[in-house]
Amino acid sequence: MTPTPRRPRRALFAAVAAAALGVLGLGATPAAAQEWRGWNIHAADYPNGIGMDAFTRLVAERTNNRIRMRTFHSAQLGQQDEAIQQMRLGTIDFANFNLSPFNNLAPSTNVVTLPFLFRNVAHMQAAIDGPAGEAIARDLEGIGIIALSWYDAGARSIYTTRPVRTPADLRGMKIRVQTSDLWIDLMRALGANPTPLPFGEVFTSLQSGVIDGAENNWPSYESTRHFEVARFYSTTEHSNVPEVLAVSRQRWQRLNEADRAILRDAARESAAIQRRSWAERETVSRQRVVAAGVTVIEIADRTPWSALMEPVYAKYAADARLAALVRQIRAMP
Repeated sequence: MTPTPRRPRRALFAAVAAAALGVLGLGATPAAAQEWRGWNIHAADYPNGIGMDAFTRLVAERTNNRIRMRTFHSAQLGQQDEAIQQMRLGTIDFANFNLSPFNNLAPSTNVVTLPFLFRNVAHMQAAIDGPAGEAIARDLEGIGIIALSWYDAGARSIYTTRPVRTPADLRGMKIRVQTSDLWIDLMRALGANPTPLPFGEVFTSLQSGVIDGAENNWPSYESTRHFEVARFYSTTEHSNVPEVLAVSRQRWQRLNEADRAILRDAARESAAIQRRSWAERETVSRQRVVAAGVTVIEIADRTPWSALMEPVYAKYAADARLAALVRQIRAMP
């Protein structure tokens, strides 16, 4: 009987290793896909939703579906304050947030929330894509949130159930504000009675008389149908606060540098898409509410309004670092 030839030891080891990898699924196959959950307060067809969907599509394409993101639009995972906490805990992986609710958590966000700071949209974008964005990103990282890019949110104005032409007309009116000390003080400086409420409760609160008004941009005013119960829109344009597209620091720390670069590039591209969509939507939203019979009160001279903001600046930009950032933004061409 002829003995079976002995295989070289190296070949035998290679065969055993290959078999083990095959059993364990550790061969040259791609890494297991990551499933990410994202939060967005707006509807999917809102400019922010369009931007976020572009972001998730680009990331999926550029990682060959290793990172698969699903955005839960229309606040399906909770209101904004809840979502911020979930992101800090790592149970939400990415989100688009307004910066105002971070005022009590990340000091530099107070600067871009200051009333009448930006001259126009171009000024705001230059600041947030530059020094303001860098300062805010550092502060947000300190609380567990990694900023990737910045979205537009439009100029915010006051809308009410009765006409408002001057700050005196606001005296005693209950105006909904975001959960932020700065916004509360801003509205008090104007003589109004600030009323913090979740965004999702504004319509019924206006309808029932719990509040007399709120403040927001044209697309939010239109898309939520707040114009049906608050028929006067005064173009105070007191604030132009940008928004952040961000990921959880816990998720970010598990990424390699190549994937981080993919996310940053995709986020910046999504911001360009969102900003174009925002400009288009803003025009359409204004046209829609005017056609529905809303009275638009144009505030041509905002000096009487901005003059009341000195106490707000003194309180929220008194810190040397924040005061320097305010000066830097105002000095920008």
